[in-house]
Amino acid sequence: MALLSDPARSEAVLVGVHDYVNLENLPAVARNLVGLREALTDPAVWGLPPEACTVLSQPGSDTQVLDTVLERAGKARDTLLVYYAGHGLTDPHTDELYLALPNSHRERPYTSLRYEYLRRAVLDPPSGARRTVVILDCCYSGRALLGKMSASEHIADQAVVEGICLLTACAETRPALSPPGEPYTAFTGELITTLTEGVPDRPDPLDMDTLYRHLRGRLASRSRPVPQQRNRNTGGRIAIARNRAVPEGGVPPSLSDAVRLASRQSEAEKRLAEMERRAELLRLESEVLRQEAERRALQTVETAQRLANALAAAPDREVQPFWFAVPVSRPLMGQDGSLEPAGELVPGTWYLAVEQRGRALVVQTEDGRRGLLLDADGIERGYYVDYGAAGEPAFQPFWFAVPVAREMLSEDGSPEPVAELAPGIWYLAVGQSDGVLMVQTEDGRRGLLFETDGIQHGGSDVAESHALQTLRKAKRLAGAVAASPEPGFQPFWFAVPVAREMVREDGSLEPVAELIPGTWYLAVEQRGPAILAQSADGRRGLLLDTEGIQRG
Repeated sequence: MALLSDPARSEAVLVGVHDYVNLENLPAVARNLVGLREALTDPAVWGLPPEACTVLSQPGSDTQVLDTVLERAGKARDTLLVYYAGHGLTDPHTDELYLALPNSHRERPYTSLRYEYLRRAVLDPPSGARRTVVILDCCYSGRALLGKMSASEHIADQAVVEGICLLTACAETRPALSPPGEPYTAFTGELITTLTEGVPDRPDPLDMDTLYRHLRGRLASRSRPVPQQRNRNTGGRIAIARNRAVPEGGVPPSLSDAVRLASRQSEAEKRLAEMERRAELLRLESEVLRQEAERRALQTVETAQRLANALAAAPDREVQPFWFAVPVSRPLMGQDGSLEPAGELVPGTWYLAVEQRGRALVVQTEDGRRGLLLDADGIERGYYVDYGAAGEPAFQPFWFAVPVAREMLSEDGSPEPVAELAPGIWYLAVGQSDGVLMVQTEDGRRGLLFETDGIQHGGSDVAESHALQTLRKAKRLAGAVAASPEPGFQPFWFAVPVAREMVREDGSLEPVAELIPGTWYLAVEQRGPAILAQSADGRRGLLLDTEGIQRG
């Protein structure tokens, strides 16, 4: 059984910031300091002498906080307790945790107290404390568990004292909570209640492990951010409070009862540890998928930008046609402005570079197909050729518009039309046979157009315009993939005013489904300006264009 830390030989430093110049005020934090100090100095709880419980409300600088912690650490001979409540901030470059001060600015980490410095202060070798407890009630406080932001080196593992316990209000990726209308923040409120009321059916005094498990269960049952804890050696056995739920002079349970209680506790701890392990694995897996999707989205943006630049560039008249080979397989993009590859160039085969457009090459394959090679780095050049030696190119895709509405029929010969082509819209001719065009619409449907009389051929400006549209879509996708889900978002039903594409979440522009007017879809999450939507058949994807949608 744990022994209560000697209050006469212990020290506590309570730091809180409730009034900010550049951040949202947190009035509950001021009450946190009063309530926690009353609990710690209550003789029925811990009995810490009032002069040994230092309160720093609205500290003027990080130096003031660190000097106070170092001074009190030097006086402690049993336990040092350090508590902070306020805004937690993260460095946008390193993801490191910072504790906000009254004049802190979210975009300027140097205006806050770097947690690493506080960590060093409580672990400073001259400290006389045998045991140390650090409690953080702030957003993203779980990042403190990672020490110098290395997932494999926790703060407790880097400790230079025998016993240390770090208790945080939430995980490294979660915000803390200050519920409106409640006197304290969610975490500190439960902490004060537990200290002053105790934990039924648990030993006296309360050690940090028991305190943590009780707080976690209470907060989880109210759907609030759950705390995290790390211990070094005997850190979990540190006791800073008597168990008020144990009657004074109460009879301890029998040995058999204690054994059964310990067994149940052990099994519960194992199940909890396994649940935490699985949750962490899922979180890490989700983060890997998110990072991969973000990488792919940025790659899509880069490809779309290169394609738009190539289509907008005039041919370089000083570059003569030449043969070349690629070092590795590379996609051959169409000249229609879409990101759909027209083919693949493979090593060991010679291709003809017909033109140079900016940094891209207009390439002709052996079967006469033409397309754009956007990445010409490292290609092996052959000899110059007479342009006429390449022969006439085969069919080249082109954009066109119809003079009047015309039916597009199925490729399988079915009399039912696949779509109706309307005047004023550009369609892509992807093939031709005996005067019949193989046509592709913007939403990817394909069919045959038999009536080609009077169609208007589009120039290069149509492909450029299409490439710019693709680039804008790719940038929207990258923003949606990089954005975190909007907190507090409530799912809702919606309908689109016109047919719109829903694309995959993996960072590609591959369509998942087409959303059509007159059908209700479910908005599951808000990702920046985009929506993560779900269709009636369960398919999910990103709707990048939400303009004009009708909410249900």
